[in-house]
Parts: sequence; structure tokens; C-alpha cells
Amino acid sequence: MDNLVLLGVLLFLTVVVGSFMGIFAFAEVKSLRGEVRRLRAAVESASGASSESGPPPIAPAAQSVAAPPIVIAPVETPSSVDIPATGQFAATSRHKQQDLDDVVADTAGESAPRAVPPLREGFWERVQQNWMVWLGGACVALSGIFLARYGIEQGLLGPRVRVALGLITALALYIASEVLRRRTGGSHPTFAALAGGGAITAFAAILSAVHLYHLVEPGLAFGMLAVVALLTMWLARLHGPVLAAIGMLGAYSVPVLVSTGGGNVVGAMVYAVIISVSVLLLLRHVYRSWLWLGLLAGALLWWLISLQGHQADGWRGPYLAALAYLLLSVVPGDWLLQQNAGDGEGDISSAFARITQMLLPSLLLLLTAQCLSIFREGFPSASLASALWAWSPLVLVLLIAARRRTQLAPLPWLLLLGQLAAWLAGRLDRWEGLPVQLLPLPPDKQGVFLAFLAITAALFSAFALFNYRRGLARFWWASLAVMAPLLSLPVGYLLAGDGLPLYWWCLYAAVFGAVFLYLGSRGAGQGWHKSMVVWLFIGGHFAYSLAACLWLEQASLTLALALQAVSLAWIIRKFEMPALGWLLKGVLLLVVVRLTLNPWLLSYGDDSHWSLWTYGGSVLCTWLATRILRDRQPALVRWAEAAALHLLVLALWAESRYWLYDGHAFAAHYSFTEAVINMWLFTGLGLVYYRKSLLAGSFSRWYDGYGRLLILAAVANYVGILLATAISEPWVWSSIGERPLLNMLLPAFAGPALLAWLVSRWYLPGVRRPAGLASACAAFIWISLEVRHLWQGDIRLDTSASTGELYTYSAVWLLLAVAAILFGSWRGWRSCYRGGMAVLALVIVKLFLVDMSGLEGLLRVASFMGMGLALLGIAYLHQKLGRVSAGRSP
Repeated sequence: MDNLVLLGVLLFLTVVVGSFMGIFAFAEVKSLRGEVRRLRAAVESASGASSESGPPPIAPAAQSVAAPPIVIAPVETPSSVDIPATGQFAATSRHKQQDLDDVVADTAGESAPRAVPPLREGFWERVQQNWMVWLGGACVALSGIFLARYGIEQGLLGPRVRVALGLITALALYIASEVLRRRTGGSHPTFAALAGGGAITAFAAILSAVHLYHLVEPGLAFGMLAVVALLTMWLARLHGPVLAAIGMLGAYSVPVLVSTGGGNVVGAMVYAVIISVSVLLLLRHVYRSWLWLGLLAGALLWWLISLQGHQADGWRGPYLAALAYLLLSVVPGDWLLQQNAGDGEGDISSAFARITQMLLPSLLLLLTAQCLSIFREGFPSASLASALWAWSPLVLVLLIAARRRTQLAPLPWLLLLGQLAAWLAGRLDRWEGLPVQLLPLPPDKQGVFLAFLAITAALFSAFALFNYRRGLARFWWASLAVMAPLLSLPVGYLLAGDGLPLYWWCLYAAVFGAVFLYLGSRGAGQGWHKSMVVWLFIGGHFAYSLAACLWLEQASLTLALALQAVSLAWIIRKFEMPALGWLLKGVLLLVVVRLTLNPWLLSYGDDSHWSLWTYGGSVLCTWLATRILRDRQPALVRWAEAAALHLLVLALWAESRYWLYDGHAFAAHYSFTEAVINMWLFTGLGLVYYRKSLLAGSFSRWYDGYGRLLILAAVANYVGILLATAISEPWVWSSIGERPLLNMLLPAFAGPALLAWLVSRWYLPGVRRPAGLASACAAFIWISLEVRHLWQGDIRLDTSASTGELYTYSAVWLLLAVAAILFGSWRGWRSCYRGGMAVLALVIVKLFLVDMSGLEGLLRVASFMGMGLALLGIAYLHQKLGRVSAGRSP
């Protein structure tokens, strides 16, 4: 029975392959005959045109011998014409006239429909031309796979016969594609589809032999798979990229199609590495960007599948490292990763040059995959060797490869940061009803984890120093060598802090800082490269900050950070290190942000006057930094001055609240006294910022904007006080007190008049006139409230006023009006004069409607007589002062 089935299958394959061969041979012969006719007609027409145009030009002296005429080979059979894949016609004669050769080449290029499509041809055009070919090739490949599956399900053949039948089918498809290619004299997508089907069938047969039937050992099976993959890629050089696409996609998908359900993910990952080698070997000779992308997609697909379980734990890192090594080494043949990007010869160098632009993003994907693997697996076990085996190979590959490739220098930095972030993110957890917390490692893993971190940091630093000596991308390597141990230190403290006492962690950080600062000062004196000196100073300050963060808390930590501004300024001045300016800016920005957000971030005890030495100390440190740099770094000085002014605002604000609320500077309370203080503080500093903006150069817009915010804050405080006064809020009148004149009315209501006058004199020209008007209004309000306080003992407006109080308002307002009118007339200030007239009109209306409404008899006569005489006197003085002013004017 087995023999009959085998014979039937072979007969079926023979008929199918023979039919394909006959059809394609007939089609190719007919097509080639038509092409030969067109080419001959083109050559003859070109020859006739050249003979009619006149005698040929005189040949140069170096070519005195006339070229013989073109000889066309016989064309009775298709094999007599050789049309290369590039579509250019090749004559059989050894000598050709140049003009005829150009015509023949152009004509042949137009008349070769089966030539490989140009590189710029659109994807959809290729789909329209070859969709049937691709579909047919896929069907042939699936037929081989499903033939093996059918034999498995039906039990028709024995295991050995099934495997042998699959290999024979694959070999037959290979041979058929090659025979057809040789018979037709060129390649065709159909032949590539046949070869691709053979490749997939061979993959399926070998995998079934090792996974299903266990007929061969895994090592031998993968060797056979490697041979099949290499054969497929070698044939792709002859049949074009279609075969490469079919073989690559089929090869990556075969483990899925013939999977036994055993979940051998590690074996599939090894298999994916073998297929990746084959694709890269093809890319050495035939470059297609989608081949590279397909390689990445297939390899990372198996990495993604491995995340579904724990079988591949400990193997994902070596797998990704192997892929990175293959991407870097196979195409250029740089097996020791020692070549530069342009090294190599011929086609290999050209192919590598074309994939160089895709190398960096590809390695970034592998780097990201390793970080995600760390997040998924966590620290593997209590074995140091297993941890190093799992996560160190990719580090070594990138550090070695980036030594001679400057474009890869950022990758080790990104890998270091990504791994440290992955270790921390993997330990984040959230209990029910609690926020997210960072859980330390179990006690039995903490020691091993610290050893792993130390070895990894030493690995990064050692290779970074080794690469630094090469002289390429020195800033990258110097920064990595210095910062790798410093960044690993806080991660170790957070995840395994119980492994060592706190003072040891602080001591390690302090020792690192002292060593780096010493080396930096020595390097600056001995002429070391600037990159190393700069990063040694940066590392020293970072280590100092780390020690301060571990040992100190809250207020002391802020002051410790601010002290670095002084040391950085001194280093910049002493060693001429302007490159450290960005670090000084970063320190100042950190201090400013920390102190600005203090009310929402931190809380302080009442046992010390922390506001003075935290806020005030930070202001002092920043001011000292500006004094140190004042003659050397003007741009940096302006930056530090801006930070100092901002810190001064915060210091005055915090200190005032500290005294107002008995040491609780961040108390959730806003009193009337604080509103008055803020009004004065914000207005004064707003004026300072504006005057500073006139001299700050590039910082003028920043100063001006911040000054406007402060002025608006002061106005908001004053408006709030006025509204609270208008509705008789106890928040205002209870804080005034009963003492006449010398009370809170002076700073709260007379102060705004003075501040508005200062704004009208020294602030933006566009707001000076409105500020002058606001100053007059504020003065009028203050005087009126003083009258109210003298009569009532408070400034509540919800109580009735006595007759004497009303008359006092009229008398005082009349005096104000007279003074404003006379002063405005004398000085020629029309605004002052108009303001006085407005107040006078208000007084007259008040007298008629309020004061005199209840008077009768002689009192009414006396009142009107007095008002009339007062108005006449005002008019007389106004006219006299007006004539005097007119006489003084030129």
C-alpha cells in the first residue's frame, strides 16, 4: 500500500512539473522570438539612419583603425540570443560603433518585458504584474507542507517515507526551477516561486523529522536547515528577490505551520538565528530594504512569542545579542567587529553602505527588546553566572561594535539607562487601596544583584575607557565611563538597600565624588582631553549630590544641592570649563523647581528656622556663583542672576509666612496681613524685573514676562482687599485695629497709592498713565477710609454714617478737589486738573443730594452761601494761576 501511494504521488508531481515546464518553455520561446525580431528591426533602422546621415567622423589618432560592422548572431533558435536580467542587448561581435550600441541598448531595454523591474517601480505595480506568480508559488509551498500534514493525519506513510518524500518533492521543485531558468536563458518570477516552494517544503520535512518523529538529532537537523536556507539564498541570487521573500517568510513561519504543540521556543529561536544568517548572506550580494525589515520582523516575532511563557527565560538576552552580532558582522564580513562603516570591497562594501542607515534603528529595536525582557523576567535567580549570561552578551556586542562606528556610540548609553530603568520598573507593585510602591528584591537575591550591578558597571566603564583611547566620540565614552557606576549606585540602593548599612552607601558615593573631582582637577592641569575632564567634574558633583540625597533630608538636601552652584562656578572660572555651564544651569533649575514646588512636595518641622537657611542659603549660593563668574561668562551670569532673583522672591515670601504663622510657612491660610505683604513684595519685585529686562539682553523677554506676572499678582491682591472691604468682610476690618492713623490702613490702602505712583514712573510706558490714575483713586479711597475709621473706629461699610461724618467727607473731598484743581492749573497738568474737577462735581452732587437734603431756614441759606463763596474763590484762584502759568510758558 505504501509503495502504491508513493508511486501515485511521484506520478502526480511528474505531471505537474512537466506541465509547468512545457507551458513556460512554449511561452518563453514565443516571447523571445518576438523580441529578436524587434531587436533586429531596431538595429537595421539604426544602421540605415547612420548611413544616410553622411560619412562617419574622422577617428581620433589613438583609434586610427576603423571599427568593423556589427555582426548579428543567428536567431533561428531562442538559445542563440542572450538577454541579461538588466535588459541590455549584447551583440556577438567584439567591436561595435558607439552610436549603434546606444540605440541597441535603449531598444533592448524597452523591449525586454521580463527584465527585473527597476528599483523605483511602485509596489502596487509589482503586485499587479506578479500577484498570480506569488500566489502560485505560495500554493505550491503550502501543498508540500499540507502533504506532509495529510500523511501525518491519515497514517498512510511511515515516518521515514514521509520525510524522504518531502525532501524529494523539495529537490524536484528546486531542479525544475533551475532547469526552466537555464532553458529560457533568464530568470522569471514563476521559477522563483517554484524554488521558494521547494525551500518551504524542505524546511517542513526536516522540522517534522526532528520534532515529530525524532529521526535525527537537533544538531544535525539544524545543520540541514542551515544548508537548505543557504541553498535557498544562493538560488535567490539567480532568481531574484522574490525567491528570497518566499524563502524567508516561509522559513520563519515553518515552526508554526508544523508545530507539535510542545512549546520548544528555544529551539525555534535558534532556528530563527540560522534563517537570519541566510538572509544576511543574501544581503551581501542583493540589497533590498524589505529583506532587512523582514529579517527583523521574523526574528523579533519569535522573541515576542517567547514572552508568552517562561521556557526562554535566560535565553532572550543571548538571542538578541546573537541577532545584533549578525546584523553587524555578516554583511560586511566583519567577524571581529573591527571594521569601519566604509571598509570592504566591491559589492559587499556597497551593500553594507546601503544598510548602514538602517543599522542604528535596528539595533535600537534589539536594545528595547532586551529592556522589555528584563522587565518581563526580572532578576533571574540567586546565581551570578546565570544573570551575567542572560544580560551581558548584548552589552559586549554593542560596546565592541561602537568602538569604530561613531554613529553607534549612543547605543551603550541607551542600553545602560534602559536596563536600569527596567530593573526599577520590574519591581513596581500596587497593593489593594495603596499607591504604586517600589518593592526591594528578596533578601536572598540582594547580594547577587549588587555583585551583578557592580560587574555590569565595571564592564561599561572599562570598555568605555578602552573605546575612549580610540579617539572617536570621546564625549560619549567619557560620560559612560564616569556615569555608569554612579547611575548603578542608586539603583542598587533602591532594590537592595538592606544589603549594606546606609553609611556605606553614602561613603561609596562620597569616595566616587572625591576621586572624580581629584582626577578632573589633575586632568585639567595636565592637558587631558576636554571631554574626560568635563565629565569627571560632572561625575564628582553628581556623586556629591547622591551622597547628600542619601544622608540628608528635605531642607538640608536643598541647601546641599545649592552649594554645588558655588563649586561649579569656581571650577568653570578656575579651569576655563564653559562646557560645564549646562550643569550649573541644571543645578540651579533643580533648586528653583524644588523650592517653588515645596508647598506641595515637602513638609518641615518646627524645630528650626528652616526657611531662612534653605531659601536664604540658596539665594546666597546663587548670588556667590554670579559674583564668581561675573567677568568670565556673561551669558551664564545672566542665567544665574535670573535664578537668584526668582529665589529671592521665594525667600521673602517664605520668610514672611514663617513669621506670620508661627513657623508654619506652608499653612493653608491666607490672612489680610499676608495679602498686604504680597502686594508690596510682588509690586516691588515686578519693578525690579522690568528694570532688569532693560539690561538683560537675551533674558529680557523672560524678565519682562515674569515681572508682568508679579504686577498682576499684586493687582489681584489689592482688588481682593477692595472687594472684601466693600462687602464688610471681617477678614479686612478685624485686622485694621482701633488705633487711629498708625494702623494697617497705611500699608493696605495708602501703600497701593505709592506703589501705583512708582509704576507710573518706572514701569512700562504703556501702563504709566493708567497707573497714575490708579494712584489717585487709591489715595482717594485711603483718605475716605481714614475718615471712616476716625468716626467709627473701624472701616465697616454695613453701618450707618452720622451727619458729622458726612460733612467731614464733603469737607475733605472739597479740599482734595481744590488742591488738585489748583495744582493742576499751576503745573499745567490737565489730568490732575480734570481729576480735581471730577471730585468737585462729586462733592457738589453729594452736597445737594445728601448733606443739604434735610436743612431748612437759615442753615440752608448759610450752606448755599458758603458753597457759592467757595466756588467763586476756586474760580478766582484757578484763573490767576492759569495766567501765571501762561506767562511762564515760552
